[in-house]
Amino acid sequence: MIVSLAKFVLWLLSLMPAGMPYWLAERSAGLWMVLSPTKRHTAERNLQRCYPDMGDEERARLVRDSFHHYLCSILETGHNWYWPLERLQARCDGIVGEELLREGLESGRGLVALAPHFGAWEYLGVYLQRFSGIAILYKPPASPRLEKALLERRRRGGANLIPATAAGLRQLYAHIRSGKGAGILPDQQPSGGRGRFVPFFGIQALTGVLAPRLVQRTGCVVLSTVCERLPGGRYRVHFMPADEEIHSRDLLTALTAVNRGVERCIAIDPAQYLWSYKRFKARPEGEPPFYD
Repeated sequence: MIVSLAKFVLWLLSLMPAGMPYWLAERSAGLWMVLSPTKRHTAERNLQRCYPDMGDEERARLVRDSFHHYLCSILETGHNWYWPLERLQARCDGIVGEELLREGLESGRGLVALAPHFGAWEYLGVYLQRFSGIAILYKPPASPRLEKALLERRRRGGANLIPATAAGLRQLYAHIRSGKGAGILPDQQPSGGRGRFVPFFGIQALTGVLAPRLVQRTGCVVLSTVCERLPGGRYRVHFMPADEEIHSRDLLTALTAVNRGVERCIAIDPAQYLWSYKRFKARPEGEPPFYD
């Protein structure tokens, strides 16, 4: 029942004109902050620690702008689920560094695109279906019905979606070794001992080991990737070379390079990062809680 209702709501959202989610989210961001005090506190705390030299007024403006983009990503889901792929992909105003992607896919080494929670990351998965051989790693939701609905909508263009399970990770390694590409979220806090603490904006952050281990075991090409949201329902995709130290055999050095790559992505437009995510929830032993 809940999944059916969610699908209906998303279908209604899909009826909005292309630029409406951006316009509506911009005017509703303040209300969204009032209705989400925990997320607002999380964003404020993250920005306070990540940008300690930023003035209070500028930081407050950045918090509001980040809620604008957060709400926009929710309202855009209807388009991402129900619009024809050709119509969606036509909303992109070009790719910065597209030659890096094509060269990586043609190298025969395999390619990993590290795509953090920035801008229109859901749209990025839709857009990348233009390029054959790119799989997307996803975290299965708790509800099997919801997972079925997600896969149904995201696979409508022939996308290869690989679950982040033991069997799925084996499939991912085989996919990369065959010379193909995959998109991975590098900034999701891992669980079950699958991470190490390394600096992110100078703060120790539990960081998943999957990306550097993929690089170490396959020798693949690595890129940092984001989809920048533009006004009026438009987008711009960016591909950038990953920090060279991600190829280090030392795990902590490689993980630190992963986080530097995420920081470089955020610098494109800090307001578009998901600052309301509790990226620093896990703390090294003996440290006090980050989010009071």
